[in-house]
Amino acid sequence: MIGFAAKSGKLLLGAHSVEEGIRRRRAKLVLVAADINPKRSEILEKWCRDMDIPYRAAGIKADYGALLRKPPLGLLALTDSHMAEGIIKAVKRSEESNGGD
Repeated sequence: MIGFAAKSGKLLLGAHSVEEGIRRRRAKLVLVAADINPKRSEILEKWCRDMDIPYRAAGIKADYGALLRKPPLGLLALTDSHMAEGIIKAVKRSEESNGGD
């Protein structure tokens, strides 16, 4: 789904684009790699919570980069609410099947 979002222009990549998407309330879901700076992750999580934007820490930078055929990326944001809902459901299913890990 993330690849489809990128191809359809519904994905923001990198810190600057994601932060701008949050500010302008374009972001419908923020995905953060587990291996980004913990302080930055904490700040973004609070900011998303305050703006009522779903936030998920999942995957690692290398995985996001490989998925999108880009250098490692720590932050992604979807701008389409339907795609965001689909990814949230997929992440929840993955967490449940992995015992919450």
